[in-house]
Amino acid sequence: MPIEPGQRVTLRNLADKLGLSITTVSRALKDGPEVNAETVALVKAMASAAGYRPNLGGLNLRTGKAGAIGVVLPFERQGEMNIVVASLVEGVVRHMKANGYRTILVPQLETDDPQQVVSDLVGEGAVDGIILTHTRPDDARVRYLLDWHMPVVTFGRTDLPIPHASLDLDHQSIGRRAALLLIDAGHPAPLLVAPASEFTYSRHFVDGWRSGFAERGLVVPDRHIHHTATTPDSGRGLARALLGLHPGATAAFVASEEAALGFVAGLALAGRAVGRDFALVTYGGTDLHDFLVPPISAFHFPNIEIGGRLAELLLQAMAGAAPDELFATLDARFSDHGSQFLK
Repeated sequence: MPIEPGQRVTLRNLADKLGLSITTVSRALKDGPEVNAETVALVKAMASAAGYRPNLGGLNLRTGKAGAIGVVLPFERQGEMNIVVASLVEGVVRHMKANGYRTILVPQLETDDPQQVVSDLVGEGAVDGIILTHTRPDDARVRYLLDWHMPVVTFGRTDLPIPHASLDLDHQSIGRRAALLLIDAGHPAPLLVAPASEFTYSRHFVDGWRSGFAERGLVVPDRHIHHTATTPDSGRGLARALLGLHPGATAAFVASEEAALGFVAGLALAGRAVGRDFALVTYGGTDLHDFLVPPISAFHFPNIEIGGRLAELLLQAMAGAAPDELFATLDARFSDHGSQFLK
């Protein structure tokens, strides 16, 4: 008898389908001598057909729960780790630990199939819920997890017709406010440096940026919108490239504080400086912008707080709350260091 579509493949549902105890199924899969050969063969055949994988996280045989959640962390480029994601992870870990759960970090390398990463996690039965970041409009990972009834919360929205738990910043509002800030500071053609275009929040930044220009009766040339990975190395390289493409540019909104860190270095390598002949505004989840020289005006919301909120939403999802009730969109705060102006 096959496992029904959409049912998680665990020791418990294998046992239920076979009419055996969980202990017997577990022992059979390990070729336990106390289980007869016919039962061992039957259990292994069912497990193979259902796609069962051993639980690497230590499934509780009595409850059928792993007592752990997974956080999938994409790496955009080899050797260029996102340096501030640790604070978001800390927020998740602290909240889940306080509620009796372990947190498993699952790297998603740039060469990995994103859907395969989450399907492996589900197949292993190692977690009771999953947090995803870097969502895409039609996110196959989210669709897969919903199909398999795996509780999931995303940091970022999708365009999927199926409701799912999510937390996001109002990136469209941030993009609009950044555009108005730079235009009103005297820069008629500021540049936008957004995250990679495949991500939903990047599209929101661009939409907001365009709406800010429209409020001032201006149109954004497509050539003034650029995309990059959210890493210092990417920001440094892009700064030098953009100054070659736009030698008369006087301002930019770099929508990633990690990329902005590199962007400041790239400006210096090109003989430019924030505040002297180039204005800069950024966005992020830490206070990194306060430590740049000079400090950079920034839209921000603490990643550690976001992590805690994501964890709480996941706890509610695992407890059976309706997905269409588990969402929130947060407004960013603004730290004004005056870096939108030239001195």
